[in-house]
Amino acid sequence: MSMSKTTTEPLKTVALYPFTRGLGYAVMTSALDLIEFNLFDLKDYDFEKVKNLVKEIVNTHKPITLILEDTNNRYCRKGRRAKEAIRKIKSWARQNEISIQMYSREQVRAVFDRWHAKNKYEIAEVLKRNLPALKNIVFAKPKYPGREPNYECVFSTISMLITHYFLEE
Repeated sequence: MSMSKTTTEPLKTVALYPFTRGLGYAVMTSALDLIEFNLFDLKDYDFEKVKNLVKEIVNTHKPITLILEDTNNRYCRKGRRAKEAIRKIKSWARQNEISIQMYSREQVRAVFDRWHAKNKYEIAEVLKRNLPALKNIVFAKPKYPGREPNYECVFSTISMLITHYFLEE
């Protein structure tokens, strides 16, 4: 008699973070299990490129939920192009019957408030302390006014995923 052992792959959640100059994404299976993250800095921004990247990420990871930023609130400072990309990704995901969850920056701040992190820099510091893969990413405290570095989107993406895990418990 032969017994075969079946293993199930952990359920993945993917967050996408379109921004004016590209796309960031992260994949997690729990609030402390970061599988993968990346940043695509697109010199010539084209939504078709973004859509192809999104399809590739979703086909590779087959997430149970796709996380996007909710831009319908007063704290959102996303530009027109990024907001349009989020709307198109959301529409594409619905057409492909992919579960979507939206989180606002306000919800992210509320979750990270338990660690006394109130802004993107402080949230990035909490993430770096708790996720070894992020320890070597330098995120200097921003000087205002000025634009954020592109890699900041990695921290924003992961913070949305962690918000998802805390609010879904």
